[in-house]
Amino acid sequence: MTATTTDVPARRPPMTTWRLEWLRVIRGRAGFVLLAVYVFFGLAGPVTARFMQQIAKYASTDLTIIAPTPEPAHGIINYVDQAGQTGLIVAVVVAAGALCFDARPGLAVFYRTRAPGPFALIWPRFISSCALVALAYALGTAVAWAETAILIGPPPTAAVLEGIVLQTAYLVFAVAVVAFASTLGRSALSTVGISIAVLFLVLPIAALTPTVSSWLPAKLSAAPAALVTGGSASGYWPALAVSMAATAGLLWLAVGRARRRDL
Repeated sequence: MTATTTDVPARRPPMTTWRLEWLRVIRGRAGFVLLAVYVFFGLAGPVTARFMQQIAKYASTDLTIIAPTPEPAHGIINYVDQAGQTGLIVAVVVAAGALCFDARPGLAVFYRTRAPGPFALIWPRFISSCALVALAYALGTAVAWAETAILIGPPPTAAVLEGIVLQTAYLVFAVAVVAFASTLGRSALSTVGISIAVLFLVLPIAALTPTVSSWLPAKLSAAPAALVTGGSASGYWPALAVSMAATAGLLWLAVGRARRRDL
């Protein structure tokens, strides 16, 4: 007589906030779009630097355009200039989509009843958004570095790596701004609007004051281009310190406001 056994279905891991966020990231398209944006500019930056003279020569305009002789630093500078604002806007939109968990009341109740508190909801989404943004920028920089090395010549590796670290710190600060803005507005659209106003209006206006400009997190966004042209990373330490402190402060404020917020 042959013994028969019944198949026992594999036990699924518990649906924690971290697992829920992981599934949201890998099944959504937002991360792919963010990666594609930075990779595109990573490809386009060195090409425009290498062939700018030819582009200027055949441009249909009456103006005389004098393009500089391409140098390795120009590939990275073009990438940073082209990806700077566009990449930051896309990063803000992606982060807002993740952090606005109160945008839909039904889902907000679902999330809040399965998490011990707002911190458990905000932290996984903040970390995943920062990881996506950092990966996208680093991947775009790697593409720009490799293509620049092929078309023009290798940029200084140490300066490129230092630029990645400083720019990533600024992008993490930008995600923290989105986290706080998500507790001020109810929708992803209002969160994006508040975040863009802070990053593209408030900070640039504050940077007009010479005494505080070197301390603002926005100064870090200029680091990658400045470092490959001979700048020193030590000049960005004050802005880096303020950026890290502001990131922690914005997250603390976001958690506090989310805890007191009514659905």
